[in-house]
Amino acid sequence: MVMEQEDCQEWRPMRRVFGTVFDAENPPRGPIKLRLQVSGSGGLYWVESKNVISSDWEAGAVYDSQIQFD
Repeated sequence: MVMEQEDCQEWRPMRRVFGTVFDAENPPRGPIKLRLQVSGSGGLYWVESKNVISSDWEAGAVYDSQIQFD
């Protein structure tokens, strides 16, 4: 998974801690967008969150990316 700080336009890697929990070194300030690389029968592709995590996010809180897999 990677994240992008809205005003920087730069994707930064995240680390999978366990299950669906991810973290990042030096997390950005401001709104954050998420993107996942997925492997399927059609090969590798990226899935990007439609919503943005607001600029008032807090470490340790839970945020719904609204990314769904069928």
